[in-house]
Amino acid sequence: MSAQRFPRSLGLAGILVIGAYLGSTTGLLPGDRLMLIPVFALGPVAVVGMLSIHERLSAGRPTLALRAGTVLLVIAFVLFTLMVVVQQTVALQFRDLRASADAPTAELLRTIFTGVDFVQLGMDVTFDLFYCAGMTLLAFVMFHHSEYGRWLGGFGMASALSLLALNLVTFPYVPAESGLIDLGPVTGVWWLLVIVQMIRNDRAARSRVAPV
Repeated sequence: MSAQRFPRSLGLAGILVIGAYLGSTTGLLPGDRLMLIPVFALGPVAVVGMLSIHERLSAGRPTLALRAGTVLLVIAFVLFTLMVVVQQTVALQFRDLRASADAPTAELLRTIFTGVDFVQLGMDVTFDLFYCAGMTLLAFVMFHHSEYGRWLGGFGMASALSLLALNLVTFPYVPAESGLIDLGPVTGVWWLLVIVQMIRNDRAARSRVAPV
């Protein structure tokens, strides 16, 4: 059974939305409303991407680790979209309310916002649980796959497990608030490397096809 080809348009879309996510989380790109478009698109693009990755990796011998990792990551990216939309909705609505309020009301709104914002933090941890578990399983499959290699699989497992450990240790706070590093962008870099490797694998497969 031949492996499914990785759509170049999907790879480009993945690079764009991951780049926008990394730029927004690291402060390299402006945090205006226009940047919300690619960030909101990350979840749906990632779900489609996971289906494509599953097809490629299952072409030889589908495993329970691959199936479980795919399902966990699809759930994770749905949770990510829910988290980001709720986060931005609450933040923007409260910002507009405070802008038109007097000083005492603005202070009250600021206090209320602090409490409401904890909801999206809980969603963030839920996302991390599914995301890190799924990414670990997917990286494990790649670790034993000849087209991806131990370095890519090892990097994925190490970054996902480290991210999960930091989030559990600092719960109910996020690692950044506890003086620790946020490894979320590091896992984003891993996904970029996966996309690049898949494009390289696709080119190598095309070059092996004998001319008609």
